[in-house]
Amino acid sequence: MRMKILLFVAGLFWVNSAMVASTASPSKTGDVQDIATSDVMPKLIKQVDPVYPYNQARAGVDGVVMIEFVIDPEGKAQNPYVIESNNPAFERPALDAVMQWRFSPGLKAGKPVFVRANQRIEFTMDQGGRTSAAWRIVKAKNHSSLPPELRWDEAPVPLSSAFPVYPFAALQAETKGTTRLSFVVGPEGNVVKATVVQATTPEMGLATLAMIDAWHFTPAKKKDGTPVFALLSLEHDFNPSGFGDVPVTHAARGILRLLEKHPEKIVSAVQLDQRPKPISRRPPVYPIALNRIGQTGKAVIEFFIDEEGDAQLPRILSSTAPEFGYAAVQAVAAWRFEPAKKGGKAVVTRVQIPIEFNQEPPVSAAPDNSSLIPHL
Repeated sequence: MRMKILLFVAGLFWVNSAMVASTASPSKTGDVQDIATSDVMPKLIKQVDPVYPYNQARAGVDGVVMIEFVIDPEGKAQNPYVIESNNPAFERPALDAVMQWRFSPGLKAGKPVFVRANQRIEFTMDQGGRTSAAWRIVKAKNHSSLPPELRWDEAPVPLSSAFPVYPFAALQAETKGTTRLSFVVGPEGNVVKATVVQATTPEMGLATLAMIDAWHFTPAKKKDGTPVFALLSLEHDFNPSGFGDVPVTHAARGILRLLEKHPEKIVSAVQLDQRPKPISRRPPVYPIALNRIGQTGKAVIEFFIDEEGDAQLPRILSSTAPEFGYAAVQAVAAWRFEPAKKGGKAVVTRVQIPIEFNQEPPVSAAPDNSSLIPHL
């Protein structure tokens, strides 16, 4: 197996218009330079290869992860987060590797400056191995009967994917469930319309809608190469054991046990002698369902930071619209921190954070046809 690493140093940009109000933006970490105005670009001087996930290697699955981060004046990677990943299993090892890299810093007028960078990491099996994609898309049985706008010859390919987040109350109550989601991928590769066809609970349905908002594809195409709309579906099995389609980590289950039996072991902020320091915080994605309305919004999210510094069990305390709450939860679930400490020892702590959303500009809409989202 091998990893191909392509480094792109880019100017200042922000991938999503949804902004995290309380996270450190470039203006709070220093003035991030556009590479076009920098005198000297950063150079990689220490590279640590990512670890190929064992289960993915065993299954012969390839992966691609694109990471965005800021190279600080000391040559360290600040706030690396995944902006594109076709398989969530590869995200953690890619982030772990980038956080260990070191650079000679970018220079402006002879002084070290902050510079934003993009990093593409490809996980590929050795030549001769059986490689496969994490997601396979096939035509529905009724494909030929769909409206002409939705008939494709070349399937769309996921460039960026995600798992839904198990709703906190359902997980705490050990509620099992299933969902079926139907959605339309537009000619630009973005999801333009989605609906929950079936869900055991409304919260599970909203969680899958927030998940699909984070997906992006190469568009479906006709035989002549013309991009077209594509109607797709996804099913998810929610199982609190973690053996379903929705991940439930060992750490999350451990915190649920603490909440049930020993809530006093979850350390409050005032008891900490070292508060958690943000390492990686992915911005949330503006909900597609609210795109046509176009509005600002806010959500307050509570979550736990475990002894390893991972965000666990995010839940909505309040939101101006349910979609904003679930979009915020989807983002927070991927956040990482330097662990909180008490008495010099890493501990579990509870955190609350407000997240604000700016108005999203319109995207290309799905064809105006009520049959676009049939019950498949």
